Amino acid sequence: MNAVDQSPSRPLAASADDALRLGRGILILAFVLSFVVNLLRLSGPLFMILVYDRVLPARSQETLVALFAMVVVFLLAQGMIDYARRRILARFGAQFQERMEVRLFTETRHRDLFETGRSKPLAGLEEVDGLRAFFHSTSLIAIYDFFWAPMFVAVIFVLDPLLGGVCLAGMVVILCLMLVRMAFLGNREIEATAAGRAIGDLRTMLATSRQTLRNQNMSRGFSARWLATRATSRDRAIALKDWTVWFDSFCDVTVLLTRYSVLAVGAWLTLRGGITVGAMVAATFLVTRVLNPVEKFLTVLPHIAEARRHWGRLKKLLAGYGAEQADPFVNQGGNSRARLSLVNLSYRAPVSGATVLRSISCDIAPGQMIQINGMTGCGKTVLAETIIGLLRQSSGMILLDGTPLARLTDAQTDHLFGYVPESPSFIAGTLAENIASLDPEASPALIAAAARKACLHAMISALPEGYQTQIDTDGSGFSRGQRHQLALARAVYRMPSLLIIDEPDPMMIELIPKTIEKTLQQLLDKGAAILILARKPLNMAQITAGYQIEDGRLKPHKSGPVKAAPIAKIAVLNDKLPNERRAPDTALAKRIGT
Repeated sequence: MNAVDQSPSRPLAASADDALRLGRGILILAFVLSFVVNLLRLSGPLFMILVYDRVLPARSQETLVALFAMVVVFLLAQGMIDYARRRILARFGAQFQERMEVRLFTETRHRDLFETGRSKPLAGLEEVDGLRAFFHSTSLIAIYDFFWAPMFVAVIFVLDPLLGGVCLAGMVVILCLMLVRMAFLGNREIEATAAGRAIGDLRTMLATSRQTLRNQNMSRGFSARWLATRATSRDRAIALKDWTVWFDSFCDVTVLLTRYSVLAVGAWLTLRGGITVGAMVAATFLVTRVLNPVEKFLTVLPHIAEARRHWGRLKKLLAGYGAEQADPFVNQGGNSRARLSLVNLSYRAPVSGATVLRSISCDIAPGQMIQINGMTGCGKTVLAETIIGLLRQSSGMILLDGTPLARLTDAQTDHLFGYVPESPSFIAGTLAENIASLDPEASPALIAAAARKACLHAMISALPEGYQTQIDTDGSGFSRGQRHQLALARAVYRMPSLLIIDEPDPMMIELIPKTIEKTLQQLLDKGAAILILARKPLNMAQITAGYQIEDGRLKPHKSGPVKAAPIAKIAVLNDKLPNERRAPDTALAKRIGT
């Protein structure tokens, strides 16, 4: 069972709205705690009023000590409650992320887990991570505090309507400045972001193609491109900063002007006897309590807008998943003896626009071994990668027992395909991890069995680190034939329903009459189908049908499967260590170390 199939510790969410609904109790509690926090913040202005209007005229030290003790208690309570609401909002964000990630990984369409150009492995994870960061940050706190800011304005109006009017006017000016800033920001922010992304693309090029840049003497061209891109990014970032700083500076000036205006009006009212000195000082303090939430709210406005975009994209993505789930077509996957049908399959190269595959139709039934031959560049690899979902067909359908393959999830196609590409690549990790395809429930016995089926167990066991030998993405340190054998071991590890071998290595062809032929026969006996794509026909008795790709079209061989003449034998490494007795399970587990 996959990790995503395991029962999560929290209820699953069917949608983003459902995830919010499951956590609405936390949001309501945080909202109530925000009211309490802001209510406790009134203790400071009240303390000032009492000190100036009661303690100082009465010269009562006992009253001062009592009032100060009460303020200390209120401030400690405020700090504890503020700490509590931040913690529970962080946990709400974590729960939301957990529910959404389980949902996304469970409903991932076939081969959609790794989309090109995304820093996260799955469409939707970036949006979920952005929403979690929004809930975890101070942005939601700033929204709650801004909601309760009118409470402080109301207190100022109680002290004196004129003071309240001055404070309210300052808030309106600040809000207007921010609205103008957002309205006239234009494409400056988009252009600055795009320029920054271009620099990131160059960093990625440097990280992934460093050796090519060095070997092919591309340093001069890369340096020129870097400098030009950096200049563009710098200019657009400065233009954006010039625009935003102007408004930020005027907002800061407006905040200070509002505070001093409240102080000046309060002093004027005090001189006229309209309010007491304590009320004047308290109003000055309260206007700070009003403007701080406003400033923080305006600061997080870009984060709020970004969270809204994340929310919209996430809901749209989940709505698409929901529509596919409602289609009865979708829930038919997972048959280990499934028939794969290609119906008028065509593929057009996205860059050149050339049509590589033209209306290909073919049935691959359980227990069949199909051979497709063709010259280099005729489209064999494109056909293989289209079948397994790495490429999207331009037209036509790929059906699994009548179900469109593109609509199935990765969980439903987990054991469906095994693929041995012409140029195998691997993950940076151990041989065991590569053979098991990062299977969380991998066992030493299964890994060793897959290696034996590819005639690799003896070679791997002879290595100093055995199955824990590290390998890079290119399989450096291993021959081309060994890389193909390792890819075959990875492909047959889960006993797939359809094994596709693209352009078998000559070493692998030589091994076919030996152990590998038995491996293929085991798959056929269990109802699996095998598709072999090669330039020349192979001499294999199990082949039940043969085809030729010409001009992008699939044509059957005129006289049935074409058999090649036997080829010369070469020496191969036996799948047993010299003078090695069969190791017990404990010794095997120690060698593999999984």
